[in-house]
Amino acid sequence: MKVKKPSKKMIVALVVVIAGIGIASYFGVSSAAGSDLPETIQREYPVTRGDITAGISGQGVLHYNATPQNFSEAVTIGEVLVKQGQSVKAGDKLAMADEEKLNDALEAAQIELEKARIALKQAKSAKTLGELNAQKEAASQESGSAETGNQLAQANSTVDSLRQKADSLAAQIGEIDAQIAALSEGDPQAAELNARREALSSELEAVKQELESAQQNRSSLEDAKNKQEEAQAKADAIDKKIAGENSGSLQDAIDLAKLDVEAAQKKAGQLQRIKDDPYLYASTDGVVLSLDAAVGAETKPDSPVAAIGDPNQKTVTVPISQSDIGKIEEGQNVEFTLDAFGDRQFTGKVLSRSLVPIKDSNPVSYNVVISVDPSDAEMLDGMSANATMILKQQKDVLQLSNKAIAVCDGKQYVKMRNDDGTLRDVEIQTGFSDGKVSEVTGGLSDGDVVIVEG
Repeated sequence: MKVKKPSKKMIVALVVVIAGIGIASYFGVSSAAGSDLPETIQREYPVTRGDITAGISGQGVLHYNATPQNFSEAVTIGEVLVKQGQSVKAGDKLAMADEEKLNDALEAAQIELEKARIALKQAKSAKTLGELNAQKEAASQESGSAETGNQLAQANSTVDSLRQKADSLAAQIGEIDAQIAALSEGDPQAAELNARREALSSELEAVKQELESAQQNRSSLEDAKNKQEEAQAKADAIDKKIAGENSGSLQDAIDLAKLDVEAAQKKAGQLQRIKDDPYLYASTDGVVLSLDAAVGAETKPDSPVAAIGDPNQKTVTVPISQSDIGKIEEGQNVEFTLDAFGDRQFTGKVLSRSLVPIKDSNPVSYNVVISVDPSDAEMLDGMSANATMILKQQKDVLQLSNKAIAVCDGKQYVKMRNDDGTLRDVEIQTGFSDGKVSEVTGGLSDGDVVIVEG
């Protein structure tokens, strides 16, 4: 059977019918939906009484104040006697040193002590030897100076002796001249006196030459002595400086050797005490917060075997951004909550604020440490905290959410419901606000309910 194709008129009519059905359906649905629309939403905000706090908030962690526990000297762990998180009392055993390794360490420490004592003895001997050599050199220089002084003294004596002899000869010649002058002309004694005078004059001339030579020798010796004294003075100054440097260096060597001996004695003594009692004891009551100890591992001075936290001494550490850290002061009141206790509020004070930023913090932040006031809550190390460092606070005041307050012409209004369900505007007065709620100082009472439409 052959199917007849629909005409163009039939197709157009069908389209119109479908469109009409669609339009009718749309308006029908819209009308039905419009008939079910609820009335304007009204939210209620009660007026309550409480505290309003403005401050700087941050999230941090509660910590017990920890006391590190370690052996007085590096030892090898032989046994670990506690577990992390375990409660301990002061005097409880935490770990035990390996006694065999301890004996080896003690033997090595005693050898080091003996070496240090030998080094000290050598340093003292070196200083003594240096002082003796300096004394020997000084004695040698004094000997040379004394020899020059003796030669000069002898020269002075020779000059004085020759001068006296010359004076004596001159006096004798003067006497002879007086005798010759007193003789009469042709006196036979004149020839003898003249002969004696001639001999004395020759002798005087020889003495004068000898005196001049002696004076030159003395002058040379005086110059030599002066130069020697100048050189000696310079040498003494240099020797004194050298001696001072040497003495200082040698004394430093002695002092260092003494320190080495003291350190070696201390180490050997501590190892001996550990050998006598190889246990590490808890120094305080508390909880083992960390345990860095394994059998066979060697302890390190900067890495304690364990850390014991005191549950009675707690702090909260909160990072504060660089934009707010300047508002934080020591002694500032703090309120905080712990995630483990919901909205329960705790208090404390700012103990300290770091002046060094937290490494790699972004944004740049600084740690603030907060004390924890006594509480019966079982606060555990590591609990998450949300803290507010109080800048200003109003206690026990009427308060209302800022969302419920409208401002018009500089006045503040709220809407309240009449008995017939209609709303009326009520003017109110407010005071301090933390940005979320405001203190109500007039116009409302505790328990009033404010309405917000929309």
